[in-house]
Parts: sequence; structure tokens; C-alpha cells
Amino acid sequence: DKEYKPKGVEALIEVDNPNKAPVKNMKLKDLDGAAPAPMTRKEREEKEKEAKAAAYRKRHEAGLTEEYKRDMEKLAAVKARRAAAAAKAAEENEGTNAVEEARRKAAMQANEDSESDSDDDKKKKKKGKSSIAKLDKIAIKKMKPAQLKEALKERGLDIQGNAKQLIERLLAYEKDR
Repeated sequence: DKEYKPKGVEALIEVDNPNKAPVKNMKLKDLDGAAPAPMTRKEREEKEKEAKAAAYRKRHEAGLTEEYKRDMEKLAAVKARRAAAAAKAAEENEGTNAVEEARRKAAMQANEDSESDSDDDKKKKKKGKSSIAKLDKIAIKKMKPAQLKEALKERGLDIQGNAKQLIERLLAYEKDR
């Protein structure tokens, strides 16, 4: 690198060249009393995007957009499905209640008939086999003791003993049917 050597009187007198002075660029926003600075492209695009979103939201709330119409159609379909499911469930529940009521009436009638008989006959006598549904081995083994006792009562059998004895008694009865 060569060392800079001043030329002429430059070495003796320090003179600033006005052309060499650094130029300070001023920004428009730094000027006092000037009009508000125009928005940058990013700011302008962001503002336009917000305005469009607000306008769309307003049209959507008024029900004028395609999305709103599709949403309402879906909602109507869902409501119809739910209403149909509720009606079906109510119908099934009604049918189940009717079957339960009929079973209870039959059991009550059977109990009234058996009360007229003596206590000895109650233990030995087997009720009409056709009125009581036949149970399979798996269903009997899955029953809890309370259910087993209820099934034994319906068939006019003794309900004393542990679960194993109750299952054994009920299986023997169903095998003979």
C-alpha cells in the first residue's frame, strides 16, 4: 500500500473540500411540519387485507357468502339427522318399555297364581314352560346372582344358595326343558 502524500500546500494548511463533506440524507419522516409520511407497501397491503377481512365478515354475518350458505346447509342436515336419531331412540325406548311392562304383568300374574298354591307345591311345581323364554348356557353363566335368582323365581325354583349352586340349578332346569 502506498502512503498518501499531500500535494502542494495541502501539507501546510488543512482545508476542507466542500465536495468531500459527507452528505447526510434526510428521510421524509424526519422533516418537521411535512405532511404525514405515506405508508410503506407492507403497511398498505396489511391495511387492505384487514379491510377485506372485515368486509367479508360483515357479508358472512348478513348471510351473503357461499361459505355461510354451505354452513347452513350442513347445519340443517345435522339437525335433521339428530332429530331422526332422537325419534328412533324414543321409538326403541317405547318398544322396550312396552316389552318390560308386559313381562312385569306376566310375572305379577304368575306370582298371584303361585300364591294361591301351597308353599310345598311352590318349590316343586314348575310353571308353564312356554311362557318363559329359554336361556342358553352362556347367558346363564354370564348372569349375576340377583339375575339368577330372578330367573329361578320366574321358573318356580328354589333361590337359596351361592352363585354356583344357582347356576347349576338353572342349567339343570333348562336342560330338562
